[in-house]
Amino acid sequence: IFKTLDGNKFHLHFLMDHYSKMILGYKSENSSSGKAIRDLISESYTKLKPNKVQFLSDSGTENVNTMVSHFLNSVEKPIQHLIAQKTVAFSNSMIEAFNKTLKHQFLYPKHPNSKKQLEILVQESVEIYNHQKPQMSLGGNTPKETFYGKTIEFSFYTKNFHAQKVVRIEQNKKTNCVKCNE
Repeated sequence: IFKTLDGNKFHLHFLMDHYSKMILGYKSENSSSGKAIRDLISESYTKLKPNKVQFLSDSGTENVNTMVSHFLNSVEKPIQHLIAQKTVAFSNSMIEAFNKTLKHQFLYPKHPNSKKQLEILVQESVEIYNHQKPQMSLGGNTPKETFYGKTIEFSFYTKNFHAQKVVRIEQNKKTNCVKCNE
């Protein structure tokens, strides 16, 4: 949930590939929405045509409902729905970490004042996250690189850490944050 400066709350829904951390799709709605989740899964499933899919989510009503369940069971190869901390012992912490990163690194510093501004910022943020932001857990790869098969080499991240730090500092200087520009 993200509140814009005009006082409106928006529910941001994301679909992430669990292996590569790539954001496969997102939707902004006025409320928590099973339809948004169903549509995200459907669009990605149709576009990517995977052989096997598992859908890991928390037990929120946007994820656990008849609309989502019906879709998961209606496709040619049914999608297994795993509910974090309920049907499996592990959590959905990757998407929660992304939500935190999105809010604190991309949205809060920009202070969007409308749904339109929020949606533009989310689009830009997802592009940066997927295509430019190296992930330590991916050996310095971006989510897109890992999703499309680039081998994860953990030594690469530490080898190029200084160059990546310079890029992040330059990006931070472009914000309105007084501390970041010092």
